[in-house]
Amino acid sequence: MLREGGPIGVMLAEHAKGRSFIADLKEGIAGLEAGRRDAPEKFVSAAQGYVDLLTRHITKENEVLFPMAEARLDPGQHAALLEAFEQLEQERIGPGKHEEFHRLLQRLNRTYLG
Repeated sequence: MLREGGPIGVMLAEHAKGRSFIADLKEGIAGLEAGRRDAPEKFVSAAQGYVDLLTRHITKENEVLFPMAEARLDPGQHAALLEAFEQLEQERIGPGKHEEFHRLLQRLNRTYLG
């Protein structure tokens, strides 16, 4: 798959946009702490944009990108990729963090979306 101009290029551009939203959120928090009047509106706007981006991005991953990858990987490649992800989780993210994030998401869902 081509990196530029195709699905991967779109996803990479969305990653960059996501980082921009995160920077805007940090700026919004700083503005809230400094008591700037426009800070709440700017923070909410960045948060809504980020949520919208993530929702669309994850849908594209699940419905387009991942099925394309699955169709191109043979069973050996698929197993090697799974093993590499497991190793990455153990070495960089930490054992049990994946499950911890899922528990956090479930708790946030219950608390805020009920």
